Amino acid sequence: MDLERRRWPPEPTAGELKLLAEVAVSRVWTDGPWTAEVERRMERLTGAPHAVAFNSCTSALHAALHAMGCARGSRVAVPSLTFAGTVTGAAHIGAELVFADVRPDTLTLVDDPPEADLVIAVDLHGVPHGLPRDRVAGRPVLTDACQSIGTLWDGRHVGAVGTHAWSFSSAKLVAAPDGGAVTTDDAGLAGRLRELRDYGVPAGASRSNAGVVWAGGHNWRPSELTMAMVAHRLAEAGRWAARARDVTGRVHAAMDRAGLWHQAATEPAAPAWHKIRFGVPGWHPERADRLERALAGAGVPTHRWGRSPLHRHPAFGRAGGGRPPVAEAAAAGTLCLGTEAAPPMTWNDDEVDRVCRILETIVEG
Repeated sequence: MDLERRRWPPEPTAGELKLLAEVAVSRVWTDGPWTAEVERRMERLTGAPHAVAFNSCTSALHAALHAMGCARGSRVAVPSLTFAGTVTGAAHIGAELVFADVRPDTLTLVDDPPEADLVIAVDLHGVPHGLPRDRVAGRPVLTDACQSIGTLWDGRHVGAVGTHAWSFSSAKLVAAPDGGAVTTDDAGLAGRLRELRDYGVPAGASRSNAGVVWAGGHNWRPSELTMAMVAHRLAEAGRWAARARDVTGRVHAAMDRAGLWHQAATEPAAPAWHKIRFGVPGWHPERADRLERALAGAGVPTHRWGRSPLHRHPAFGRAGGGRPPVAEAAAAGTLCLGTEAAPPMTWNDDEVDRVCRILETIVEG
């Protein structure tokens, strides 16, 4: 049982390699049919009426903030327990970051985020946040959904309502060398996003000769090579989401029997679990370290993700919001099962069963 052998992202198939060669030979490497095809497929997958493709989720978040009116000095509430890419765009814009705590069960943003002009909520590890998807207390909500493609809420994709930024990076469910997208139910916002990703010139105009109308625009266009792979792999998103749900459900049951804590999702969510995050009750860092070493000795890899909450990053340390206690405790005292190169959803059924037995045995011991 080698659970650290690279299994993700999936190797390109013969069909994908042929497709990539055809795109390369076409010499249409940006602004082509595959970008439009990804947008159509993201609309079908999520149920959102509009999708705009980008070269990364980080760019998608950055552009969405511009399009939603975020400017220098705007207050942006954001959970402290997330990846730096969630707030990179806001930092570049010059917004004031207000770090908030997370819930102790879902590890997503608290239900009453601090006062701000805009809220960035995160579907952490595929678990959907509990806020309304469009606005909370009159403030617009932007969801960092980089880990939740394939996640459902009451049988409907979480991206159906509101504005969401998605990732197609190599560790994600739909894995490519790079790429991202924004889905939204706001037609005006979608139009602004198309202009912002192309230097801020009016849609359909020549970027070489037209006047820039959005000062925050950039070259955020995705490559056709990436978009061709993403379009092909979006067809497999449902299968991988179902596999992630099945494996995580089995592992969570074993953790429950062993008396371990694990991240939860509230009804009626059906996450496409991006990570299986767990720990001992109380999230004691020393006991988490011992558990990590014991599992490694038994051949079960784990990794730490988000060990340094954003309010502890030197670049963001002066932001408001204090030191959220739940985020700090979860960052220090919890682990993620498997690795990003070999996530649990890639293990076969026998390997999953063995890991479940090992978890119960180690905790009992």
